[in-house]
Amino acid sequence: MALGKLIAGDGYADRVLLLGVTPELAPLGRQLVAVDRNQAMIDHIWPGDGNGRQAIRGDWLALPFPPASFAAVIGDGSCNCLAYPDAYRELLAEIARVTRPGGRIAIRVYLAPDLPETVPALRTEALSGRAGSFHAFKWRLAQALIAEAGDANVRVEAIREAFDREFPDRPGLARASGWSMDEIATIDFYKGSAEVYTFPTLAQFRAAMPESFGVARPVSSGSYELAERCPLMVIDIPRELP
Repeated sequence: MALGKLIAGDGYADRVLLLGVTPELAPLGRQLVAVDRNQAMIDHIWPGDGNGRQAIRGDWLALPFPPASFAAVIGDGSCNCLAYPDAYRELLAEIARVTRPGGRIAIRVYLAPDLPETVPALRTEALSGRAGSFHAFKWRLAQALIAEAGDANVRVEAIREAFDREFPDRPGLARASGWSMDEIATIDFYKGSAEVYTFPTLAQFRAAMPESFGVARPVSSGSYELAERCPLMVIDIPRELP
């Protein structure tokens, strides 16, 4: 994985903090500590402690570690479940506290495009069978709603509500789009959800960073659908902080 290469050199892998319990990231680092606030996620997703890794329950906004504890901080979509901009600022400041000078941060962040799509345009694309996968379409719809509202935050339930308004005829949508009814039905997992997703632009993400950070540079995370909106945001902490 591209993220592994980003922390392989310069001692970054000596001691790594993982935000969340993403199993694919568990092998990274000679010593790795994963932090998640949800014990059920740790119990059911984490591949287990040992081999230099462990998972603990904790709050990302109040990490239970002294300053400069880690050579690297990694994560996959960790920011996007937090409210923008306040919780982003809190998280990034807390990451800055626990990362040593000269350390590296590499987190995949799901960004909204600078040139937003519109809900009507997405509807036309879906009904013409040119919209790609349904999973990616859900996120494109969410980002179009964000653009309409002028707010980087969107209620998960609002994504489903908008989908039902735009596509009241699901069998007709399935025929036109090529999506199966089972794929389309995954939108119903959003029903009744209290969660909020956030999709800032690159400029908005950078605006939430502490002044002590270096420049945040986006690095490609692959060639999958919407990969251009899901870069690894790489931040190298200066060796001498201002």
